[in-house]
Amino acid sequence: MTTELPVVLTARGFALLESLLQQHEAPFAGAAEIVRRKLDAAIVVFPTDVPANVVTLRSRVRFCVDGATAEECTLIGGPDDAAYGPTLLVTSPRGLALIGAAAGQTVPAQLPDGSEEMIRIEAVPYQPEQRRSRLDLQVISGRDLPEPARLFSSARSRQPVAPFGGDDDPGPSAA
Repeated sequence: MTTELPVVLTARGFALLESLLQQHEAPFAGAAEIVRRKLDAAIVVFPTDVPANVVTLRSRVRFCVDGATAEECTLIGGPDDAAYGPTLLVTSPRGLALIGAAAGQTVPAQLPDGSEEMIRIEAVPYQPEQRRSRLDLQVISGRDLPEPARLFSSARSRQPVAPFGGDDDPGPSAA
């Protein structure tokens, strides 16, 4: 089985999958091979660069297995991860199939007995990277920040603005 679909991972997701290969025991039969294929096909991106429809750790994902009724759960890295509602471990066959895939894709999940089930990803209603990305954009753009906290003046040519007046002396606290 070869996967031709793109696998988009954050560094955290990539590291978690890599750590699965270092464990003495695989979570289920065939897991090591699935993880190797996923890592080989992975495109690692910054969290803020992950498309909104890609399944990452702590994403809430809605999917159908073999055409059955849709399920929705949060993909977690381990049993200690706290999440609201139903969860799915990334170390499970379905979790490994989902991580790095995108809404609209149908991905195979290899079961421990060697059989496969097909998972259609319907939506990613919540992805923590997208929330973080929107917050970063607000801070970078300077909206809702007091004037002294802005790095550049929007009215002038992109010259740095001294935070508290024109004096750039850090004062006695810098000593």
